[in-house]
Amino acid sequence: MATPEPAVSPQVRELASRIYIDLIVRAAEVTGSSVKMQASPDNLAKLSFKLATAFDGIERELNEASLPKNQDFKVDAASIASWTTK
Repeated sequence: MATPEPAVSPQVRELASRIYIDLIVRAAEVTGSSVKMQASPDNLAKLSFKLATAFDGIERELNEASLPKNQDFKVDAASIASWTTK
């Protein structure tokens, strides 16, 4: 039986964990012997994954725009020779 693909790619998970850590640091208030959270850790985790997924989607979209468009183009010695000026 084939192992199912993970729902989240490793790169999205890594980015989400970095975002989560940053959000937790900003949301937590540590005083003496207590910790006060301004937001639910579960909500921050969900937000982290949503932001990471959006970032990854836009990054892929921007990268696709810079990929070669005519991948069937063949370059041979005759083609290169025709580019040189005499």
